[in-house]
Formats: sequence, structure tokens, C-alpha cells
Amino acid sequence: MKRVLRIAIADDHEIVRNGLSMIIENTEGMQVDIAASSHHELLDMLEKYQIDILILDLNLGDLNGLGSLESVTKHYPSLPVLVLSAYPEEEYAVRAFKLGALGYLNKAVNASELIEAIHTIENGKPYISKTLAQTLPYGTQLERETKDISEILSKRELEVFTLIGQGKSSTEIADILSLSPKTISTYRSRIIEKLMLTSRTQLQRFAYEWLSGV
Repeated sequence: MKRVLRIAIADDHEIVRNGLSMIIENTEGMQVDIAASSHHELLDMLEKYQIDILILDLNLGDLNGLGSLESVTKHYPSLPVLVLSAYPEEEYAVRAFKLGALGYLNKAVNASELIEAIHTIENGKPYISKTLAQTLPYGTQLERETKDISEILSKRELEVFTLIGQGKSSTEIADILSLSPKTISTYRSRIIEKLMLTSRTQLQRFAYEWLSGV
């Protein structure tokens, strides 16, 4: 029998709690065990129930902003937290991730993406919305964990990037790929731009780390 995912919801608006509960309860393999309206109530209920995932609003009545998230991740560091907030992703998401959140969604999200986010963080992977992904530099640890580099680089750029990670010089790469050193230099510049890096030295280090799985 498939394990049921036990979910907690913390939001100070009853209509939001009810709406989220309806979506989750209508999804196979999920159930809502906690629906808290305040930070104090949430902590009290987390002591009584074994929860798999917490969906957290940042604007709880008794503890606003990121304070509730910081408190929860401090007391329950292994509990995956999905922030669902009206606050703009580009302003709050990175800060939320730094405080221990595993996912961040704006409340304008549709039901299918909410369920996708829950399944993603259930497996221990961070979830970033498509909107947020467009604003994050690839070089951040968060983006590195959630986006395949092959989605960023072309096939030829990926070949050059891999050879850079192997410590090959532009001349050596040119010989291997039967291209001119000038063309390889152009590819290097494109890769630096696409990965939002700042120098060839940073590119070489990043390529080595990526290839080594660091």
C-alpha cells in the first residue's frame, strides 16, 4: 500500500486553508493533518503530529515575514517547507531558501504546479517556479541543483564546457573538435554569458566542479 503524504498548512486566511485542503485531499496519496492559522498554533500542532511537508504562508498573524520560517526550520530542520506566499518571488524566494525552505511559490500558482512542487520537495529536491528560475543566475547552488546544464548550453557549447572541465586549453579543444582556436574562444565567451559567470578562471573552476559532481 502506497504511503500517504501527511501535509500541514499554515495560513492566516481561512479561505486559503480551505482551498489548499480541498486541492490536497482530492489528490491521491495526500492528506491534510494540520491547518493552522497562526505560528503559535502551528508549533503546537507540529509537536502532536508527524508531518511530511509543511506549506507555509510568510504572513501569519502572530509572526510576520520570514520569522515563522526561520523558527520552524530551527525547531524542525528535517521538515521540508514549501513557502506559498503573496510576497513577490524575486524579493523573498532566495531569502526563504537561505533560511531553509525547500520550495517557494506565489499564491497565484495553479493547482497542478502546487502538486508538482509538493512531489518535488517530497523527494528532497528544491522546487523553483519557472518564473523564479528566469531571475536566478545559473551559478547559484540553488539553480545548480534544480536545472540541468544541458538546458542552458547548446550541444557544441556543452562539448566545449566539458573539455574545459577536463583542463584542456583552447588550442587542445580546437584540435579535438576540429575547430579554430578563435571559434573556441567565442564559445568560451558565450558559455560565460549564458552561465552568468564573470571570468574565464571562474568558468574553468565551475566546469571542473560540474564535471566532478562537486
